Amino acid sequence: MPIVRRWLHAHRRWLILVLVCLMLLLLPSPLSRAYAEFWARTTLQLSQIGTIDGCGFDCQGCGAVATQKTLLGYSVQLEYACGSLPYDDPKYHQRRTVFVSFLGTVHGWP
Repeated sequence: MPIVRRWLHAHRRWLILVLVCLMLLLLPSPLSRAYAEFWARTTLQLSQIGTIDGCGFDCQGCGAVATQKTLLGYSVQLEYACGSLPYDDPKYHQRRTVFVSFLGTVHGWP
């Protein structure tokens, strides 16, 4: 028994760190679905500031199409249109999946 006690005492910091990391992974994300969709859309819109004839959500059926909760946040699929379109047709729309982390950062959009 003293050997186990000595080992636990020597590796106490690592054990605490591992336990804290496991608890963070098992806790649900503090983000809501609406918050994740909002930041995914806002990131695309902010990336287009200053771009002439850029991409946006001003089309039929565009926006956050699908949202799925993942281990560390949300995966949001966006549908948007770029450039001057002759008319609003879904064949001109583009889709991209971005990841919104539990910290609120958006990844997958340049």
